[in-house]
Amino acid sequence: MSWFGELAAIGSSETGWNRLAWSPLEAEARAWFMRTAESIGLRVQQDGAGSLWAVTEDADRGPWVCAGSHLDTQPNGGAYDGALGVVSALVATAALVEQGSPRRHPLAVVAFVDEEGARFRTPTFASLAITGRLDVDHVLEVMGDAPAIYHVTRDSLLASRSQLERIRCFLEVHVEQGRSLIDRGLALGIADVLAPRQRWRVEFDGEANHAGTTAMAGRRDALLTAARFVLAVDEVARARAGAVGTVGKIEISPGSTNSIPGHVAASLDVRALERETVTSMVDELRGRFGEAVFGLESSNDGARFDDDLRGRLAEAAASRGVTAGDLPSYAGHDAGILAPHVPSAMLFVRNPTGASHTPAESASEADCLAACQVLCDALAASLAAG
Repeated sequence: MSWFGELAAIGSSETGWNRLAWSPLEAEARAWFMRTAESIGLRVQQDGAGSLWAVTEDADRGPWVCAGSHLDTQPNGGAYDGALGVVSALVATAALVEQGSPRRHPLAVVAFVDEEGARFRTPTFASLAITGRLDVDHVLEVMGDAPAIYHVTRDSLLASRSQLERIRCFLEVHVEQGRSLIDRGLALGIADVLAPRQRWRVEFDGEANHAGTTAMAGRRDALLTAARFVLAVDEVARARAGAVGTVGKIEISPGSTNSIPGHVAASLDVRALERETVTSMVDELRGRFGEAVFGLESSNDGARFDDDLRGRLAEAAASRGVTAGDLPSYAGHDAGILAPHVPSAMLFVRNPTGASHTPAESASEADCLAACQVLCDALAASLAAG
């Protein structure tokens, strides 16, 4: 817990944690990671995307059994998101190294860079880079010289794809982003799927006019249609089990208190456990709002996590008497990006508040330690596997 406290002291304030990616505070957290990893005998190296990998001395012996998460936060974010996964991986690795546990593979702890994407809308930046799914030229145009803080360049990003070959498997501990575990009386959740999602920009046209002199009967208020759209998104999502829909941003033009809105652009985020459900939600909304212009901004088909790794986590929890169960995740994670390419799994820790990306997110010391123990056992089994 002292390690967690040391990391939590970096970037903390009265309003939350602010270790934004590519910033001096994230760089301070990275320096802490390097010191801590080296103190337990690991050798730290940086890949072309800027992520840090702390590896046992036999790093060249073959692909690595990996665990970790990220160090960056949302603006005024929480202490646990990302940090808990990094600290848990360090604690588990320290125990395995100290015990001299036999291993057939090297062991590595990773601190991914820019998982949150808070500054430049570049979430899961590093895992997308090493899997070859990052639009390198686009993100560098958006980010300017920010990546230079870690000496990341276009050439290094393209070269980072070779890092994927070094990963044998990946496990990530994460604070739960919801209340499912506490409502079910479980300490830990073993992720089974990462929910597919789509993000759209939806535009509505009307006619801008004077707010006082235009009679109600003659108005074409674009915001009224957009408001009905917001209600429809809520209705469509509630009609499907396991689905969620959100309009989180609205742009209004002209945007004056004295003008009728003539144009509105709204964001649309839809997620569900099945890709077909996501598609059907969007199709229904497009059918209801035929005059609106729908533009797809991003799409993710989700992921299914590796059954063998999930089994090792479940077996470890059972052997230690820790309550655990399956848990789908509706948020984006580096483990989800890696899952279609290398065996990956996630272990969620009960969050009494259910809050996420805010200072209110939390986890008990007992649950955090239980996650470290379960992760340690799962890593030991993975290191011994052929």
